[in-house]
Formats: sequence, C-alpha cells, structure tokens
Amino acid sequence: MREKEIISYPDLGSIYAGDYYPNIPVKEYIHVDQQIPAGQPVFDIRDYGAVPDEFLNTEPIRRTCEACRDAGGGVVLVTGGSYRTGTVRLYSNTTLYIADGSELIASRNAEDLISRIEGTQDFGKESSGGAFILAVGEKNITITGGGRISGAGEWFVHEPRKKPLLTPFETTMLPTREQAKTPAINTVPGSIRTFYRDRIRYAEDKYGEGLPVLRRPSAMVWILRCEQVTVENIILHDSMCWTLHPEASDHVLIRNVVIDDNRHVANTDGIDLSGCRHVEVNHCFVSCADDGLCVKNPVYTHRTSEDIFLHDCTVSTVMNAFKIGTGTRHDIRKVRVENCDFILPDLFPGSVSGISIESCDGSVVEGIQIRNIHMTNVQCPLYILLNRRNEARIPYSEDPESLYWGGDIGQITINHLTAVGAELPAVLTGYTDTAKSGKRIRKAIHDLAISDYQVIYRDNQEVLHLPETFEEFLTDYPESNAHGDVDACGLWIRHADRVILNNIQVTPRSMNQRPIIRKYDVS
Repeated sequence: MREKEIISYPDLGSIYAGDYYPNIPVKEYIHVDQQIPAGQPVFDIRDYGAVPDEFLNTEPIRRTCEACRDAGGGVVLVTGGSYRTGTVRLYSNTTLYIADGSELIASRNAEDLISRIEGTQDFGKESSGGAFILAVGEKNITITGGGRISGAGEWFVHEPRKKPLLTPFETTMLPTREQAKTPAINTVPGSIRTFYRDRIRYAEDKYGEGLPVLRRPSAMVWILRCEQVTVENIILHDSMCWTLHPEASDHVLIRNVVIDDNRHVANTDGIDLSGCRHVEVNHCFVSCADDGLCVKNPVYTHRTSEDIFLHDCTVSTVMNAFKIGTGTRHDIRKVRVENCDFILPDLFPGSVSGISIESCDGSVVEGIQIRNIHMTNVQCPLYILLNRRNEARIPYSEDPESLYWGGDIGQITINHLTAVGAELPAVLTGYTDTAKSGKRIRKAIHDLAISDYQVIYRDNQEVLHLPETFEEFLTDYPESNAHGDVDACGLWIRHADRVILNNIQVTPRSMNQRPIIRKYDVS
C-alpha cells in the first residue's frame, strides 16, 4: 500500500502578493532542451513505482537511488510530472536529472524530512534538522535537467504579522543603540528593521505570542563533505530553510540555477557555502528571504575555506545580497565576487545590505576582491565588521591573539560599486575593548582599498537619533541596521588601518546635514 502524505501543520501554506519575485527571467538561465547524459545507465523512478499523484513516492525514489548506487552510478531520471516525496539521498557517481516540466516536491510532513543521517553528526543544525535532497561524503554528484525541486516552505512557518509591503515608506528610521540591545529592536514603531521583520514568517515564537515552535528541515539541498559536485540548469523553488548548502565540500560548480523562494519565509538563504574550497557560482538568479550568496565557516567544519569565485549573478533578497558570515570560526581566504546585480525593486524597505563582510568568532577573513557590483534599493551598500561574538565559546585570555578576542579582516579590495536607492551609510569597523587587567585591546580591520564607489540615496525623509558617543559593537549579532545612527551619511569608518579611498561619490538625501565620510581611529 502506498503512503499518503500527512500534513504537519494543515492551517499553514498561504501565499500573498509580494511573497515571490514576479519577474525572474527563467529562460535566460534554464535550458529546457537539455539531453539526458549519454553513455550512462538510466534509472527511471517510474520503473520503481513512482507515480505523480497525491501519494508519497519516498520509497520508490529511495529504491531508484540505491539501484543506481549499486550499479556503480548512473542517471536517476525524474520525468512525467510532479512527485511528492520525503528525503532523497544521492550517492557517488549519480546524476539526478529532473526533466523540464517535472519536479520533486517535498512532503509537508516534517517527519518525512527530519531525521538524523549517519555521517552528519556534529554538523550544526542540519544534523538534527535534516534536508530534502541530501548527499553525504560522496563524489561526482550532479543535479540538473531543467526541472524543479520544490520545498513547500510556507508549510513550516507561522503566518506573518503583516502582509508584504509593496509601496515605499516616507521616512527612514533606525532603532536607537539602546533599543538595539534589547528585544525591542524588532518592534520599534516606524523603524525600517520592524518594517521588514513584521513580514517574515518564523518557525519560532519570535514575539512571545504563545505560538508553538514548528519543526522543519534545515536545508532543501544539503551537500556535505562531498567532492566534484555540479548543480546546474535547475530551478530550486520554495525552500523551507537554507536553499542550496554545500558544506565542507571541494570542487563545487553551481551555474545556471534559479532560486525562487518565498521572500518572507525565515532563514531561506539562497546559496550557503560553509567551509568549502574551490567553488564557482556562475550566472545564477537568487530570490530569497535571507542571505543571497553567503560564504561562512562555522565551528563544526574544522577546515579553511578558500578559492571561491561568485560572478554574473542577480540577487533579490530582503536581507544581505552577498555576505561573509555570520558563522566565522575558521579562516576564509581568496573570495572573488564580480559582475553582480543586487536588486529589490518591488518590496519595501530594500535589502538590508548589498555587501557584508564579517568576522565574529575568530575567522581570519582576507584576500577578498569585489568588483563591478550594481545595487538597486539596497539599504546599506557596504558593511564590514570585526567583533568578538565568540560563538565557539573560547575561554577568556589576556592574550590579544587569543581567539577569545576574535579574528581578523584584511586585504579587502572593492572596485566599481554603484548603488541607487540606498537608505543607510556604509559602516566599516573593528573594535577596542579593555582586558580584565586594564590593558587596551585594539582589533582593527586593515588594508582596505575602495575605489569608484558611487551611491545615490533615496530622497525621502529621515529621523536620526545620534548618541553622544558611539558604543563599540563587541558581542552583538552583526547587522547593518542594529548599530543605531552614526554621524556620517556615506561612509563611517572606525578602528581601521591602511584604508585607501579613491573616487568616492555619494549623493545624500536633500535634507541631509551629516558629512559624507567620517573616520575615527584610522591610520
């Protein structure tokens, strides 16, 4: 007897105007006439009992993938319609080929997707949260075909407090620094942070309203400790959390991929590269509700991340378009980002940031090259922050070189950044602190070169709450709209050494009275 789907939270699943980006040029990225790879055995899921109807196909698809594995590899073919299923596990030398017009759809039953998989222990939230499409410790994996993988994201998060905001607001206002240090940061009336947070759908009870914590998978596609991975010519749709997550993997190629998520389902990052090496992301369109293109290296990878090239992509997100962080325990080196558009033309406020480079937990972040980036309706064009959040819980030390005091950010080059419709000044800062002995600890960002930086601010109104002194941002979660106001409208730079600025052009609001650039403790 075939298994019928049980929906974990049947009262959810609503979709509202503005949840999805309406103008993704899919035909520019997805080629519908792609041929099935020749010279390999083909394992059609229909031959193992899969049927595109209301029943689950978990077992037929599992048998198909295992038959492909046992034969030494081949093509797992998904064609002939839409197939709802629980977790799909891929093995070495497998091509998952989803044909144009066909798709794999995630079950809306959390039990079908959340399970502890052997080999995933100690790998963060995914080790218990599970994934829809999963490969662990495999080699030579390809996901392709021109079809679609769908995650049923709205079915694992609560309803939003407010519907998507489709019209511009008149005034830009941040929470004050005092509010930012309390739970009130997300509920300050009139602040741009509250504007977008009210519209995000969370699985948790974010506002103390007595809602239950919902169970959901932690990734839609999770590639863990794999080598030689290709994801191309595929649509990833409606993720329930992180969309495409290569982790501790080497030699990964992601190209001609469309990510089309609900832009209000919390934590739906587009592409998360955690502790990966030798990665290229080329010509992708990413529309999501959290970080679009993200490089991180959290506690549990235990390896350096390096040689990452992201180029010719378009990102539309309410959060950060490109981000290094937040999980930053191990080093991140040699990252290039080129020829990308970061846009949010139809939701308000704009994206939280265009470029965020962060080290909070001890990572050395260096050798970052960014060029030819255009932004439209991005609140903060550039955000660089070094602090000592210390997610790894390194014990206290008087030694300023101890990871207790954080890592390092240096050797950053940004060339030809243009932005229109900006809201907030760029913030670039390290920190100073005092050890228990009374010794001053200074952790500066350094060796920054920014050239051909042209930003035009949206000419609306602004409400400022400038403090008498600007506190250090020592252990807070880094986000450009959590600092409170600063006394510059274009670039605010503090605790920075060897900074070169060339051809900086900033057009502020008409009502602006702050200087364009302010530098503190900068050498």
